[in-house]
Amino acid sequence: MLSLAIMAGLALGIGTAVYLLDRPAGSAWLIPPAWQSAAPAPWFGRAGPWLPSLVHAFAFSVLTALALPERPWRAAVACLAWAAIDTLAELGQHAAVSGALAAALATAFDGAAGALRLGRYFTMGTFDLADLAAGWAGSAFAFVALRRRLPRAAAPARRAEAPDPTLHQTTCSSPRWGSRP
Repeated sequence: MLSLAIMAGLALGIGTAVYLLDRPAGSAWLIPPAWQSAAPAPWFGRAGPWLPSLVHAFAFSVLTALALPERPWRAAVACLAWAAIDTLAELGQHAAVSGALAAALATAFDGAAGALRLGRYFTMGTFDLADLAAGWAGSAFAFVALRRRLPRAAAPARRAEAPDPTLHQTTCSSPRWGSRP
């Protein structure tokens, strides 16, 4: 299980590196703008735009599943939940809903700083189908990794039943059914 946690940590590190090296200053909610490159260089190439979605879904699916009791169905639920969360976050960036969603957040939380930042995430973000696909792929990769590492749920061992001593068994001498000796 430690190896899965390490893989999740490395995945988050890769996602952070994308924001530090490939994204313009001020584009990341949790990273101070001074830490980001002044002029983004394409360190991650064509993967840079969607890679954070993939590693986010992978890492948080794995970490959530590892925090739950070891059951394969719980790993599936964790992976599906993070795929759904990533999907909702991506859909919230769609131009058709982002402005209304940001306004609703600001109203619902009375202009709290966190709600305004989240609203800015939706209005300043860009909806992209590649991000949707990457989020689902990351969750699928996490599920495969978890299924390979988590112990299989053992089926209950069946005990050999002893014959009931009160039953009298007869043997047939004829190959036909129902005939008696």
